[in-house]
Amino acid sequence: MGAAGLVAAAAVAGGAYALTSSSKANADTSEESLTVPADKVFTTEQCEYMEDAKGFVSLRTRASLPFGTILTACSDSVAACLIPTEAADPLVQISLLHLGSGNLTPALKAAAGREEGFQILDARAHGGGLVWLESNLTTGQWRVYSTTLDGASVGEPIMAEERDGAWSLPSLAVSDGFAWWQTSPTDTKDKSLTSQLCRTPFGQGSDSVDIVAESPGGFACAPAPAGTGIASAISESRSGSVWTLIYADDEAGQITDSLTMPATMKPQNVSYGPNGFGFTFDSIYQVGDGISNLGTYTPANPISLTVAQAEQDALAGIKSEREAAAKGNAEVQLTDADYATAKAQAEDAVCSLYSAAEWFRFPRAPITPPAFTGNWVFVKSTNVVAAVNLDARKYVTITTESATQGYGEYLATSGTSSRIVTFANVDYTPMDGEQIRECTVRVWETV
Repeated sequence: MGAAGLVAAAAVAGGAYALTSSSKANADTSEESLTVPADKVFTTEQCEYMEDAKGFVSLRTRASLPFGTILTACSDSVAACLIPTEAADPLVQISLLHLGSGNLTPALKAAAGREEGFQILDARAHGGGLVWLESNLTTGQWRVYSTTLDGASVGEPIMAEERDGAWSLPSLAVSDGFAWWQTSPTDTKDKSLTSQLCRTPFGQGSDSVDIVAESPGGFACAPAPAGTGIASAISESRSGSVWTLIYADDEAGQITDSLTMPATMKPQNVSYGPNGFGFTFDSIYQVGDGISNLGTYTPANPISLTVAQAEQDALAGIKSEREAAAKGNAEVQLTDADYATAKAQAEDAVCSLYSAAEWFRFPRAPITPPAFTGNWVFVKSTNVVAAVNLDARKYVTITTESATQGYGEYLATSGTSSRIVTFANVDYTPMDGEQIRECTVRVWETV
């Protein structure tokens, strides 16, 4: 059994283990990819549908917002709301919906660069801060701003980054203390430029921006909030044929976990929940066995090891082997090759754990990234939101309360949260009443 198999076996058994530099040839160039047998994947067809959701999810808060509002929720406390105006300038404003009380407070009435022709395009919020994107649609310039939040109190806008049309409009994400964004060069033939995943503490300027990851092949999808970090999908090759899911830690600002997908399989969304990495496919593949179909995938149980943890154990094993060979006659110094070997062994070991795990697939074309709370996974499905208990293998649906605008009940939450936000823009006139035109928001908690 190779080093990856030994680590996987030890991790599953809960035992201690160590890797050695001699246990795997060419470890620094080897790369395993996720391989899941078909019999290791179950869907809602193997779960029990519960018609009454009341015993599983409860309504915590209800709110009525202006028609056309779009919400994103990335934490337990607050959701960012893009609220359309009745004017051409500004097109939208940013408000904050407080999930415990249902109160709505204004955050930004217009773009910070309004006088220069900028408009607000997107926003994300966490308990400690807000990040948003502004663009001048005439010139192609864009800016990323952030600010701090203290309850309903909003700090001053601080510009973190400004670029021109040579870079794509960035996708935004937030973690506990940081604003994140990723962008790619629009000229894919320019070999001197690579796509970048960046972050900054809330309310800090360009001097505080870190480039956490660079991807020569671009990004497969938008980043996703993941508690104390974010998840993304990068390609180290400009061909973009192999995608690697990464988890970047909030505090360290480093990639601490990763998972390589099979060649040509490109995720539409990436997630990193309580059980580890997940992903969605909007296509059906001819390869991939258990993960070849479209849908939303997540491990059914927690993966017990991260690449960072496995790498430390691998380095300890290499050092122990060298010390034994030296018999105390020389101080052991690890080389760059040792670190590369340990990293490759760790990545393969973690990949082996994911490949051996049981997976859940929600068998519908993905519309949004999933949301997680405890052992529940929430997924947007057709015109409803489905909630699946992975342990009990039961699921319920959250339906709309009235006529909606095509998409029905929408899932606003992504990442892990104790509260799940759904919303629907409603425009109808009851036979015995006046027209109802609003965005209805509901905040849920699992029972």
